[in-house]
Parts: sequence; structure tokens; C-alpha cells
Amino acid sequence: MTTSPEHRIETRLELEETVFIEVLSAASESQASVVMCNSLDLSANGIQVVVDQDIALGSILRLCIDMPEQEPIFLVGEVKWKRADTATGGIRLGFLLFESDDSDIAEWKQWIADTLNKSIE
Repeated sequence: MTTSPEHRIETRLELEETVFIEVLSAASESQASVVMCNSLDLSANGIQVVVDQDIALGSILRLCIDMPEQEPIFLVGEVKWKRADTATGGIRLGFLLFESDDSDIAEWKQWIADTLNKSIE
């Protein structure tokens, strides 16, 4: 496992949302599995999750964030760090989100901003 120093420069929301991660098979890119997990925290440019299976550092994957009372948000992110999660026995992953034409990154950033504004009020 690799640990990374905390380089947080953004405000993070400690929210538990359902996250689906599409993981491609190393043997065949046409075979993919979906890992369902929960977020630990969210920001405009990153997501931290806990998973029960190992995912390689540097993997660029599609993510779907399923939030109550809102359409799912589809994102693309890279696994930037990982470490053991002693509380669950799983693995914590830190994703850096990409600006991507085939994602909902603009809607994501707006949702983060709106949620942060509501927490200040």
C-alpha cells in the first residue's frame, strides 16, 4: 500500500454517498466489473472512498456518484493514493477528478459549491 501526505487545499465535505467504480479487467479491456462503495469525503476535484478490493495506483476509471433526490453524476478520476482502512478492513482510495468532456464534472462542481453554501447558511 502506498500512503501519500495530505495535500488538501480544498474544502472537503464529509458525506457518505454511494459510489460505483467501473474497473476494467487487466486481461481484457472489454470486460469490466463495477465496485460499489461509499465516499468518506468529497471535494470539487477529489473523492475519498473505501473499497473491499485492491485497485492499482494510477488507474483512470469511470465513477458514478448516486445521491438521494438527484440524478447520478458520472465522473472520471485517477487513483492517486491508497492505504489500508483499519476500521473496515478495506482499502481507502483517493481519486483526483479530471476535466473530461464525457463526464458531469461541471454539474459536480456546482453541486459541491451549492452544498458548501448551504452548510455555511
